[in-house]
Order: sequence, then C-alpha cells, then structure tokens
Amino acid sequence: MKTQIDDLVRMRDIETLVALMEENDDWMMQLDAAEGLARLGDRRGLEFLLAAADSDSREVRQVVKEILEGPSVARLRAEMEADEKREREERVKTAKARLQKGRKVFRYKMVYLPSGEFMDEMPEGGEYDLPALDDEGLLGWEVIHVLPYRGRALAEEADHIRGAYFLMRREIAAEDAAELDSP
Repeated sequence: MKTQIDDLVRMRDIETLVALMEENDDWMMQLDAAEGLARLGDRRGLEFLLAAADSDSREVRQVVKEILEGPSVARLRAEMEADEKREREERVKTAKARLQKGRKVFRYKMVYLPSGEFMDEMPEGGEYDLPALDDEGLLGWEVIHVLPYRGRALAEEADHIRGAYFLMRREIAAEDAAELDSP
C-alpha cells in the first residue's frame, strides 16, 4: 500500500490522496494518504494527522506520532503553526484598531459543568445556584449557548444528560485591549 501512496505522491495526485484519506476503510491507508498529502505541502493531510493524534486507539496514536516526527511533516507543521501565529497577530491588530474606533470585540470560551452542579432536585423558589457560572459572570463572561452532553456513566445505565458545555462571551473594552495579546 505504501508504494501506491508513494506513486500518487510522485504523480502529485492530490485528489486521489484526499479521497483515500477521507473515504478508505483502512486506517493505515488513511494515515499514509494523509502523510502523502503533507509531504506535498497540502495542509489537509496535516490537519487529518493532528486530529488522528487524539484517536482512542493507542496503535493509531503511535503511528501518527511517528509520522508527525518525520522531517517533511514536521517542517509543514512548523510552517503551519507560524502561519497561524501570524494570522492571529493580524486579527489581534485588527481587533485593537476596531476598539480604537469604538467598535465591539469579543472573546469566547467553553465551560463544562457536570450535571450534578445543575440537575439536583428543584430548590425552593425554583432557581438553581450555579457558582461556577456566577464566578464567570462576575468576570464579565455571559452565557450565549448551552450544549447538553449526553452519555452513560456505566454500560448498563440508560443514556442521560451527563453535563453541559456553556458557550461564553465577553466583550473587550478599549482599556482592556492588552488582553487580546494572550490566547
């Protein structure tokens, strides 16, 4: 299989490599195709490998680690990270200019809370206290969306809400523009 990938790389057949990476049933073939794309400088291959690095399979993670440490993939990864850093610096510069003109700029983050923090019995008065979200609110963060997380604690249990992800937003004031410099 590896020789087929090498042939596709020599022919610069990006379309076939992408198809193999996205649609093949053999994970090793997918990883080989992703590596081939990365060797050709196609970021989709590197992005696929970085996502595969979080696989549940120890074997997949090990293969991905070896691929990512290869010189051509490591070079592309360094270039991609440098590009992302430059793009972020440009967005921060643009955001600071927006603040100087009196326009709005926001920061976003996700906060996860297990269901035990908000799914107890309904208290008297019908309101729950959510200290973790209260603390975020005191720092200027506002909940703008909630994504429930469903699952089972044990195999024999029924599927139920295990927690929730809270999408938070905070407006940055002009005097706080320096906060934009940190990720």
